[in-house]
Amino acid sequence: MTEFDWFTRKGLDKPGPGRFFYTTRRYPLFYLQITKCGCTFLRNLLYYLDHDALHPDSTRIHAHEADFLKADRIPRRFLRESPYLFAVIRDPVDRFLSLYFDKLANLENQHDTGMRTRVARAAGLKLASDMSLDDHRENCLKTLAWFEKNLAGEAGKPNPHWQRQSLRLNRIRDLEPRLLTLGGLSWQLPELLSPLIPDIAEKMAAVRVRNESRKPFGRAEIMTPEIAAAVLRVYPEDSETYVRVAARWGRGPKQD
Repeated sequence: MTEFDWFTRKGLDKPGPGRFFYTTRRYPLFYLQITKCGCTFLRNLLYYLDHDALHPDSTRIHAHEADFLKADRIPRRFLRESPYLFAVIRDPVDRFLSLYFDKLANLENQHDTGMRTRVARAAGLKLASDMSLDDHRENCLKTLAWFEKNLAGEAGKPNPHWQRQSLRLNRIRDLEPRLLTLGGLSWQLPELLSPLIPDIAEKMAAVRVRNESRKPFGRAEIMTPEIAAAVLRVYPEDSETYVRVAARWGRGPKQD
C-alpha cells in the first residue's frame, strides 16, 4: 500500500487544505476546481480515470458530488510535494462571455433560471430571443457593473460562476499548484500528467463532454474597449495571473 493509499483510506482526524481538491482512487493527482474553467470536462475526466467509462449523466455531472473523492484527509506536506497538484485558469474575458451567453442570455437554459432571474433583475438586463449585437454589448456592461458591486459585498452573496478565480487560488497558494490554461489544456495536461498516467492523452480524447455556450456573436464581434476595460476592472488579479501563466507556457507544446 502506498502512502497515498493509506491517507485516502485511513485519513487524518480533521480535514485539511485537501478539501479544496478533487482526486481519484487510482492516481494521486489533485485538481482545484474553478467554475467556468473547463470544470465539466475535467470532472468527467476524473470519473473516467477511475471507472474506464463515461459518467451516466455526464452533462450534469456537478449534480453527482457523491461520485467523487475529495483529498480532504491528505496532509499538507503530501499535497505540497506532489507534482500533480493543479488548477486550470481561463482568460477572464472568455470566462465572462461564456457565463453571459450560457447562463444569462440563453433563455433555453432551464437549469439556471434562478441565476438568470437574479442577475437580470439586479442589473436591469434586456433578455430576449432576438437581441441585437448592441443589446448584448449593453447587457455585458450592465452585468459587469453589477458583478463589481456584488463582489464588493454590496449586492448579496456572490455566485461561484462569476466569483474571481483568484479567490480560489489564494486559498491554496502556499501549496504552489501548477497552473494550466483552458486554451492550452489539450497539451498542457498531458505534459503535466503523463509521468503519472502515460496514456492520459488517449483518456482525454475519450471524454468528449464539453459545456459549450451558444454564442450568437463571437468574442471579436462583441468586444469593445469599454467591455474589455470593465472586465479588467472587475477581474484585475485574474487578468494579471492569466497573462503571466499563458506567457510561461508559451504558444504551444514543446517540440522534440
